[in-house]
Amino acid sequence: MTLRLAWVSPLPPAASGIADYSFELLPLVAQLAHVEAVAVAVRPRRLRMLPEVEVIDPRAFVRRIDAYDAVVYHLGNNPFHEFVYRLAVEHPGVFVFHDFSLHHLISYITATRGDYAGYRERLIDEYGATGARLSMLRAKGIYDEYEKFLFPLNAHMARRARSLVVHSEDVRRRMEEIAPGVPVTVISHHAGAPPASVAGVTREAARRILGLPGEDEAFLVGHFGFITRPKQPHAVVAGFAEFAARRADARLLMVGADYTGRGLSRLIERHRLGGRVRSTGFADLVRFYLYLKAVDVVVNLRYPSAGESSGTVARALAEGRATIVSNLGSFAEIPRDVALKVEVDGDQASELADHLSRLAEDPVLRASFEERARTFARSVLDPRRCARLYVEVAQESRSRSTPAVRPVAS
Repeated sequence: MTLRLAWVSPLPPAASGIADYSFELLPLVAQLAHVEAVAVAVRPRRLRMLPEVEVIDPRAFVRRIDAYDAVVYHLGNNPFHEFVYRLAVEHPGVFVFHDFSLHHLISYITATRGDYAGYRERLIDEYGATGARLSMLRAKGIYDEYEKFLFPLNAHMARRARSLVVHSEDVRRRMEEIAPGVPVTVISHHAGAPPASVAGVTREAARRILGLPGEDEAFLVGHFGFITRPKQPHAVVAGFAEFAARRADARLLMVGADYTGRGLSRLIERHRLGGRVRSTGFADLVRFYLYLKAVDVVVNLRYPSAGESSGTVARALAEGRATIVSNLGSFAEIPRDVALKVEVDGDQASELADHLSRLAEDPVLRASFEERARTFARSVLDPRRCARLYVEVAQESRSRSTPAVRPVAS
């Protein structure tokens, strides 16, 4: 009998990497099971429909829930995942933790909206007296974003799951500690494919379309995704500045929405990089891929980490881009001959500058990283492999009962 599966996740045009992740995987899952996607339209009539998959809203999902053999919930910290979290609390199933921490999301749906009592309850449930003190300080406006990494606020969800899916061995080990007895499967973050309209675009053509200097005129470094403090923009800009002092044709592209306030602009001004850095703001998937195809190197640093795996890095590797990442968490699991590593407890800027110089000065070295990146993506990050693993996890969860856990306040 064909598996009947519900897939609960935001979908495009929601500005969430997980929305794109689901949109790319769902047609492949639909080849292996009967799947319905559960999503909220972020703008009326603008939810991108999938011809292979019926997309329903949460109310229809709740009415049909007994008809499914398994439900897969995609949990993330973007506010677009609030409906996923609330449905998962009420109707547990297979929980996919795209981030190890859920603190950012829970803070958003409680304390940020003035519900300090709800925030306090969750913190006390997981951290006792320490949680009580944290919630008191938050109510007084005394807090720092770093607390969300130290106190992930995820145990109440991990322990109620029928099965857990994570994207790295690092997170698997951490999940087994907080939710003993709940099966955990590692499914690597798949490497998505570019939209058909830009699939065959070359590096030179992408630069021409974007109005960027040609390959013989500039060495382009790309930073992709939301620009936040954990993405280490100070190290990225400072490292690029050190590299740019050695290489007159170097340019930096910051592709993604800027959440640093004026922090990024001040960094660019401090390092006197005006005219050598382009900040694009949010880029849709077509424009994202044009920039990805245009660059010579991709940089993606993280500290602290919420236990996330980067869809941006997966796409960069599949595109065959030489990539530089932090030697931390899921990034540490990428082989060293596939991506260059920066140590988070060292001089990140100088180490980044040295890596960039090596890649810029040695085209043979850069080409070898590009080829190994493609090979790694074709095997470990293959979307069809990931879709098959999801269906296997869903099938195995059918006979497993939901663990007995305390109710969670809505």
